[in-house]
Amino acid sequence: MSTGEPHILHGANPYRRMLMPDAMSEVDFSASLGATELTSHRSLAAHRVLGTFYEAETILLPEQGLQDLRTDFDLFYGTDLRRLRESSLSDLEDFAFGFLDDEVDVTGAWTVEALDAYFQHAVAEADAGESPALTAITAARRPTVAADTYLVQLALDGLTEASAMSKNLGGAYGPEQSALFKIFIDEFGYGVHDAKHTTIFAKLLRSRSMASHVHAYWNFYLAAPLATNNYYYYVSRDHAKFFRYVGAVTYAERVFAPSFVKMIATYREVFGDDVDLHYADEHAHIDQHHGRITRDEVLLALAKRHGPGVIPELARGIAEARLLGSWFDEDTAAQIGWADTIGYHRELGLKAAAESDEGRRIDLAAGSPFGTRSHDRTTALVVADGELDLVTTATGEPDRMTRGDAVLIPSGRLYGLQAVSPTCTYEVRPIADQ
Repeated sequence: MSTGEPHILHGANPYRRMLMPDAMSEVDFSASLGATELTSHRSLAAHRVLGTFYEAETILLPEQGLQDLRTDFDLFYGTDLRRLRESSLSDLEDFAFGFLDDEVDVTGAWTVEALDAYFQHAVAEADAGESPALTAITAARRPTVAADTYLVQLALDGLTEASAMSKNLGGAYGPEQSALFKIFIDEFGYGVHDAKHTTIFAKLLRSRSMASHVHAYWNFYLAAPLATNNYYYYVSRDHAKFFRYVGAVTYAERVFAPSFVKMIATYREVFGDDVDLHYADEHAHIDQHHGRITRDEVLLALAKRHGPGVIPELARGIAEARLLGSWFDEDTAAQIGWADTIGYHRELGLKAAAESDEGRRIDLAAGSPFGTRSHDRTTALVVADGELDLVTTATGEPDRMTRGDAVLIPSGRLYGLQAVSPTCTYEVRPIADQ
């Protein structure tokens, strides 16, 4: 799965994803993630693998054709990886999402009315709240780069949109199945490719001169957005979690419309008319209907039809989607804030490095494969020899660092390094928690 490529963006090959083998080997998979670790390096590593496993159960074909990628296609969908995936997927899901069972409490007596009241409370809270990520864009020193960082997180789902939903369309479960299908077919442009949501999301990316092939920005997906995207596969793959999925997708469809209204206002402020917001306009409109359909014709209809035994699971889905959605926003805002203030964090890094012991030394050569990672603890990165570029955004200019320079990397913040001199050496120094 490692590309072995020096480029910061992935090429148009959906079958290879950089997993940073050295960073992956540091991860302790023996203890499951806790609720406070969703933006950690452990989370990032696990969700990169989990997302790859999930997408191997969808169809991914490159726009340029398979002529040069047939070997990778055969490997990605082949028996060996399928057996590895099937033997480890459930354990990896427990590792990544097991904490939700403790984090969300749906005990007690539930009725249809109580479910609807809880749903209305959750969406009213979302409607009234501000988006930390959009606020961070507005406040950023480089708002265009910050806005692109947000688009990168949306691209994780935007270019394969509704793939998880497709797993819940089969079978026979009455009018609710047909209601869900109405939403699904809207996502796919009612069979018109130019109207498909992934197509108009690609237009948005191209209007920003950004790459529009699947996972071009793989190296820049953050842990919480990865987890949020994976969650919908998690509750869709296992049909025992079907009612959780319904609660989650109902919440998501309902809050999407007002959230895209906020996004449109922010992006118009940043870019004026120099951005194609058809995708956001479409969601600000169609998700009003999707929110109504999922509430009235799926969520509440299933609760009435199948009784109190399923209502706690429907409520759990709402609560989990609400929780993960907030983490998506907060993680993105934190990355925007850090990447926008690297100069300040270089000062902090020098101070922290002076007070810390010598750390692990790593050599890097020009042309080495590029990948990104984070750390579970706040870390000082110190250049011991040579020159390198610190890369924290997909579209902004990297920060050049030379011998003696340092930068403080808060836990969970994503970065990559490229050697500028033929070789360079840097130290990684974990900083004691204050």
